[in-house]
Amino acid sequence: MRSDQPCLPTIEGVGKLKAKDVAKLKPKSTCCKDSPRCTRCPVVVRRLRAQDCASMCGKDFKKALAKARKR
Repeated sequence: MRSDQPCLPTIEGVGKLKAKDVAKLKPKSTCCKDSPRCTRCPVVVRRLRAQDCASMCGKDFKKALAKARKR
């Protein structure tokens, strides 16, 4: 990976995703229909933005992320 490219969160890197970064998260163009949904899925990003996750603390954010990713 080039150093000038931003590192995007992956399913394994969910712990690295911060609540304040949800507003900046760019969703994928289409949903991959995995179960649970991936972090960058448009549905997950929309659900997290609707809950205003940027103002949540760590524990609440993890719960909201788990609920948003659930099918």
